[in-house]
Amino acid sequence: MSHGEDVHTYDRAQVMLHGSDTGARVSAPIFEVPERKIVAIDHPCILLNLENGLRSFGPKPDFRKLVDDVQEPQALPLWFRPDNPASKPIVSHHAATNNILLKIIVPRRTGRKRKRGSDEPFLEGSSISDAITTSSSTTAVGSVGRQDRPRTILRKLQDNHDRYQAEAVGMVRDSHRYRGLADFQFSNTNTPFLKNVAKHLLPLNFPTLRQFKLDEGVATNPGLEIIPPPHFTDKVIGFNYNYEQNPGIIDQGLDEEGETRLINRQGRNKFSYGHFIHHDAFPAPDRPRMEGEAQKVPESLTQQLREAMELRPIWTRRAIVNQVRGSYTESVLKVALQLMGYQFRGGPFRDAIVKYGIDPRHDPKYRQYQTLSFKLAKNLVGSTKVPWQTIRRGQVKSYTKNDDPTSHIWDGESYSTDGKLWQICDITDPFMLDIIANAPVRSECDLSESGWFQRGTWQKIKAAMKAKMIAITKDRLGSESDDPPKKGYIYNSFIASRLALYPDESEKPFTVSLEGLLRPLQDLESGRKRRRPPTYRDQMAVAATPDGSVGADGEQGDESTQWFLDGNNNDLEAFSPDRGWDRMVGSDVEDEDAMGEDD
Repeated sequence: MSHGEDVHTYDRAQVMLHGSDTGARVSAPIFEVPERKIVAIDHPCILLNLENGLRSFGPKPDFRKLVDDVQEPQALPLWFRPDNPASKPIVSHHAATNNILLKIIVPRRTGRKRKRGSDEPFLEGSSISDAITTSSSTTAVGSVGRQDRPRTILRKLQDNHDRYQAEAVGMVRDSHRYRGLADFQFSNTNTPFLKNVAKHLLPLNFPTLRQFKLDEGVATNPGLEIIPPPHFTDKVIGFNYNYEQNPGIIDQGLDEEGETRLINRQGRNKFSYGHFIHHDAFPAPDRPRMEGEAQKVPESLTQQLREAMELRPIWTRRAIVNQVRGSYTESVLKVALQLMGYQFRGGPFRDAIVKYGIDPRHDPKYRQYQTLSFKLAKNLVGSTKVPWQTIRRGQVKSYTKNDDPTSHIWDGESYSTDGKLWQICDITDPFMLDIIANAPVRSECDLSESGWFQRGTWQKIKAAMKAKMIAITKDRLGSESDDPPKKGYIYNSFIASRLALYPDESEKPFTVSLEGLLRPLQDLESGRKRRRPPTYRDQMAVAATPDGSVGADGEQGDESTQWFLDGNNNDLEAFSPDRGWDRMVGSDVEDEDAMGEDD
């Protein structure tokens, strides 16, 4: 309590503490708090030994500076390893407090005791031994070194509730706390250099001093003894992680293996009604995982999907959704499609919905249902010169299933970007159909890549479609009826001449150069051309060109002549309205953008 208030005497406090003779109920005692300068030090360790706790403050700690009246409170360093001179201390920080230091004196616990094995009554006044045994009966029993049992201390308070004494020592208005993180320590106990110094220099003996020598040369062994930095870390305040259990997770006890079973109450239930198998997984499933009892599928939707599966057994998701009439939610369509068929995670039938009970890997007649996957930009066909920033922000409109019910059809003149999958049977482009019709069939299905088509043919189909997609996007797809052919446009005849350079059947995997197919595009940005100095054969080929044109390097060339180069076959072709296509020898461009499986 503060000065100036009524202060009761100690005798009055004893009366209020122990009660009066009449047994009347009294209030809590009131103590006088003397005016003393007391500073508390919160030691960060559990002190089992008071001497070791004092040694952690250094060999000669200056505690008096903590109680001096100064404007800036002093800090007190503390060493966790006081015996190691290389250890770094942590420094305390001052905190203002408003606590009272109490001194409580509890007498030794006394009880009754009798001889072992006798029926004599218990004798009063016998001392009960504790964890600390002393020879003097007047020595007070306290929790010295944390060796008293907590049960014993509690029993002392219970047996002596009217015999203990309390005293207010003073106010604790200043505290020094250690909340910082200790820095890392460089251990030098086993370093050879310091061992050599301690052996020859510390004894201060002249013969041993003469034996002290330093190793010559450059040290290359691991664990070099270098001077450590003054600080290993600059983090002095501990991170407040606030670890707590996720409120959305509940404990459901233990499972069969004894592990804790946790349930997410906020997560939605995910049910997989269909099958998603790898391209090399056998056998193919013949029924869904579970029927749609948890979520009813409208009968009208089920009937439309069944009729579509009767028309053809394999569909892309976009193609079969285009056959559906009516308004259905995405969740209902997802469940209904999984009940109709399974899907492959990869391979020639990747992501296609296959009717249950049918495995297209066993019969080459299903090659017309193989899928082609391309990486497309979200760009509406017909809108040219769209900035990439606009495409990145998603401001360009994309088709939906209701806008174009034929978006899954590839006609070679336009395409929709609402999906990246097409099937062979959905291609209506006469140029592509001619390549597919003349494609040789494999005797066994290639499970990982080309399916029932030869690898060379499959790469040609993908490269031709990709090249025409880019030409359509840039509005540079020419017609065979153009007379004369337009400069900077791609024609089917040019693509056919490029594809003829690659074999249909090949044991070794290869890719068709996409840059070679896109050579007519003057503003092509898909790849960077790396030129090499022209060789003697190139110079001879350029000298043979009409009107002294030098070809692709752009020196005095004929504007009506367009050059096309292919680095894979070292062939040079030029197109002229008068002569058509002429094949020449040489190449000065290395293809950088190749058509691969992931395109």
